[in-house]
Amino acid sequence: MPENRKIKLSLVAMSVATSFAVQAKFEVDALANADTIYQNVKTENNGTRSLTTLIVAPKVNATYQTRTFQGLWSGTYTHLERDNDDASQRQDYAEYSYSAQWVPFENLLSFQAAGALNYQNTNSANFLVSDFIANSDSLAKTRSNRLSSTLTLDQGDWVRGQGTASYSDTASERSITNNNALNNDSYQLTGNLINGDEAKYFLWSVTGTYQNTERGQANTGDFESRTGDGFIDTRIYGDWAFRLTARHEANQISDRDDTNSLVREFNSYGAGLTYRRAENRYISITANKSDSDIEDDDGETFIGLDMQWALSTRTSIAATYGRRFYGESASATIGYNSKYLRTSFSYSEDVTNTSRLLADPENLGVFVCPSASTLIADCFQPNSLSYTPSAGEQLVQLTSQNLEFDDNIILRKSANFQAGYDFYRVTLGFSWRYSEDDYLDDDRLRRTYSFGTKLAYKIGSYTNITSSINYANITGQGIGEAFRGESDNWNASIGLSTEFGRQLRASIDVSYLDQEGDLNAGGQFGNNYSDRRISASITYTYK
Repeated sequence: MPENRKIKLSLVAMSVATSFAVQAKFEVDALANADTIYQNVKTENNGTRSLTTLIVAPKVNATYQTRTFQGLWSGTYTHLERDNDDASQRQDYAEYSYSAQWVPFENLLSFQAAGALNYQNTNSANFLVSDFIANSDSLAKTRSNRLSSTLTLDQGDWVRGQGTASYSDTASERSITNNNALNNDSYQLTGNLINGDEAKYFLWSVTGTYQNTERGQANTGDFESRTGDGFIDTRIYGDWAFRLTARHEANQISDRDDTNSLVREFNSYGAGLTYRRAENRYISITANKSDSDIEDDDGETFIGLDMQWALSTRTSIAATYGRRFYGESASATIGYNSKYLRTSFSYSEDVTNTSRLLADPENLGVFVCPSASTLIADCFQPNSLSYTPSAGEQLVQLTSQNLEFDDNIILRKSANFQAGYDFYRVTLGFSWRYSEDDYLDDDRLRRTYSFGTKLAYKIGSYTNITSSINYANITGQGIGEAFRGESDNWNASIGLSTEFGRQLRASIDVSYLDQEGDLNAGGQFGNNYSDRRISASITYTYK
């Protein structure tokens, strides 16, 4: 090979390598947090007791980003040393989380991965009042992983579509309501086809899902779900169209010999009118007929609603109304985003279980926080309704969902509202949640109402006052004594933090936890107690 050609090839190789190195971005940061916490706990049955706890928690975050790939891994190791009137204890907790996305072909094919190993509250009665230093016996080490691939075809003139295939596994070391821990694998396929831009007089959409959850608990059976939904709008005059619609849903517990293995299947079909101003601005009302396995719902006529209406680039509304195998059904999502205020609301009704909720949690986060911190003072408001966090960022919700680790099949009706305000010195967050879990195999019902607020106020360039108030009301109904009752749980705190340079932060916090009611909590302090804490902490950050 001629010498000048070798030189040219070497220069090309060096150029490619240099370009890749410039595009790739790898960052590692770490922080170490030390807390001293004094507790004064007043219980209904055991009087008052005092505890002192030392917590040391180092944390490491690593991010990697290229033109087609971005990933995040975060790990925390928490060491506790606790002294009380009776004995001393030492406990260690290791946790991690990760997320990654690879897009080898932009707007065509992508791969996603996400997962975590953490300690989660397993008992719904102890929602908001379980952590490493109180009701730690209600926590279970829980692992979840999710892998998915999405194929998008959005350039077709007549047909466009998207399909996703995913696999997830969920496992816990134990369950609070029985001796069987979670140990499940789930497989899911979702897809939709819609008309392209060339379609003028016939607009249509077909959507389908299939999900199978293999439950590892003995004699519980696999949980299978499938849905199908479609419509066609035929333009008749101006913005008006005639709509034909159909829907299919089936939920089944297989490998069971009792009546609970029967398929809960519901089909419907109907016709009506659609008023459409644009792709994301339409309202459709239809008259529908049901075809159901349940005799009382078979052959029923009902009104259906399907709407999307973007009031502006900042506000979007979507809603549906109709019937499913259990009766009337609805869903809704509303989003608003301005320069300083962002709100999100969702309402959904799903047949699901704990494993599916853990593997694919809902996230309506209105704040974007750095991966190294979830303190509201370090977070900011995204500038759009569809903001995508970068490799070193995460969308953070103000509250979490209340789950019970029993993995029974439930009909969950849930509403979630999140609001965030960020301007000048004030960062404020507010949340409200509602969930109703109807156990389809058992005579049980659980409801949770909760709200929360978080506030950060900058009193100087390096000093913040922070406060939070969280409340939940949990009620249970059922034939078992352990499932009946009511509990009111409070978790509130106020603190002062200041930074010394860019790496050192010191803070002092006062917090109050309270639980009252007769719902079987099973915690270390019983059903009725109050927990007052004073904590001082130092955090060192390395970048």
